Amino acid sequence: MSSQLLFLFSVLGGINGVFLALYFFTRRTHRLTNTMLGALLIAVGFRTVKSAFYYFNPDLAIGFLQIGLAACLLIGPLTYLYVFSHLADLDNSAADSHWRWHLLLASCIILVAVNFPYARYENAWYYYVCGIHAYWFGYLLLAAKNLWQSRAVLRDTHGGPARGNMLLLSVYCGSLLLLIAYLTTPLTSYIVGALSFTFSVHVVILSWILNHGAKVEVGKKEKYRNRKLTDQDAGDLIESLNLVMREQQLHLNPNLSLALLAKKVGSLQTTVSQAINEHLGKTFNLYVNEFRIQHAQDLLLNESRMNMELVAERSGFNSTSTFFAAFKKTTGQTPAGYRAARASAALASCADRAVGAPAS
Repeated sequence: MSSQLLFLFSVLGGINGVFLALYFFTRRTHRLTNTMLGALLIAVGFRTVKSAFYYFNPDLAIGFLQIGLAACLLIGPLTYLYVFSHLADLDNSAADSHWRWHLLLASCIILVAVNFPYARYENAWYYYVCGIHAYWFGYLLLAAKNLWQSRAVLRDTHGGPARGNMLLLSVYCGSLLLLIAYLTTPLTSYIVGALSFTFSVHVVILSWILNHGAKVEVGKKEKYRNRKLTDQDAGDLIESLNLVMREQQLHLNPNLSLALLAKKVGSLQTTVSQAINEHLGKTFNLYVNEFRIQHAQDLLLNESRMNMELVAERSGFNSTSTFFAAFKKTTGQTPAGYRAARASAALASCADRAVGAPAS
């Protein structure tokens, strides 16, 4: 009877994970973020169900074990991609398409592993399993780095984790807990991983409920607080924003978000967004990038030997390609073209002064 209850509780996490994944797949808002979370729940659920069946039926086909390990290889990348896309949503920016390369790499490794069946290469698969766990851990480190860099956005006004981000943190901690459970299997039991996932899924569900409740509460507050800005109020807010941006040089922070900027001026995100969108006719990203482009222009003129990668980095851009695209969109020139044109204009000006100077 106890074994049956243990089996039921172990499989319960996988089943609940599948139903929860189907829910996230069908959500229309933040499609990429919800898709990554749904795919993560499917991968972990499959791995968990495999572990439960193998624990209670050791004679399970070797091929089924290999499929479970293949699913395990996707957990790390999907955890990182969920964190990455969630943070992009908080920053009101679109996640780029680099996520496809992460999944493509994992898929290629799985396809290569298919040609080396577990039954024939059992010794090699021991190292492959170690590699899977290292691969998983590497992606958890990347996700942790992103979370740390975005810690200002994840905190509330009291300095603690914002209630709306509890789902994000719960998913990350759940993935870490599951990895620890599988790594410590020789010291505990093979079923611990399945039990850990069951626990994690229920924590995720609870976090989602809390997050949903927080959004409803915020929506009620915004109904009364987010009123139409007058031109005077919008103008005053824009002046405050410009002052804070120049004095604190917030644009040099590549992780600057709308939430952080609103916090700096003591206003709501929606109010700041409304002022920038309606009063200036710009998006938040365009508003910030204009400050970054001005800084980049100064560097291009005053630091003639500084390469473009360093100019982009010191101007607050996350990548050189983003810098080039933003610079071209704002000035109509490439950074190199702008530097060359200004250098030519400076030389021509000097030549004109030399020609016009009276002979001594």
